[in-house]
Amino acid sequence: MKQPAVDWNLVRSRIRSSESALQEALAESPARIAAAYRQRAVRLANAPREQRPVAAGLPVLVFRLTQERYAIELAEVAETIPFARCTAAPGSPPYIRGVINLRGELRTVLSLSRLLGLSENGGRDSGFILMLRRQGQEIGLKVDGIEELRQIRPEELAAPTEGSYLKGIVSGTLMLLNVDAVLAEIFLKEES
Repeated sequence: MKQPAVDWNLVRSRIRSSESALQEALAESPARIAAAYRQRAVRLANAPREQRPVAAGLPVLVFRLTQERYAIELAEVAETIPFARCTAAPGSPPYIRGVINLRGELRTVLSLSRLLGLSENGGRDSGFILMLRRQGQEIGLKVDGIEELRQIRPEELAAPTEGSYLKGIVSGTLMLLNVDAVLAEIFLKEES
């Protein structure tokens, strides 16, 4: 069986027309760019909307002070570090635990237990420091332990019955700390 002869002129003609079509498709003219943007805008406008879940609540870090459980809004915490090498500051009030060297900067560490009027835990040299995210007020709060990260739904939060340092109480056992009130009290005490 004899194979048909190849018409090379026809092949060359098709290759040239393909090359010119490719050059035309790749040419950047203002009209082509505007058309491409219009097509993209229509495609995006008609795209099905993704249903993102609504935030379940307020993200908090749950920690312990003696036998009590507290929470602090996660947005208030810059970092948590183990409590170590805290140097007492002579002549400082009892609620100031001391200072630490954090990456070459001295930071004040407050005893949150003393501020809240709780007895300090037996392990005075253990625990964690919650470094607050406050510009110009680089302060750490010493806590006894860190338990978990969780979300507090608005319906779980009840108004505090007492205590100016609380934003609310969750399920009667978890107290949401009001960091602004704590810092205001500290700076008020320092001024007097």
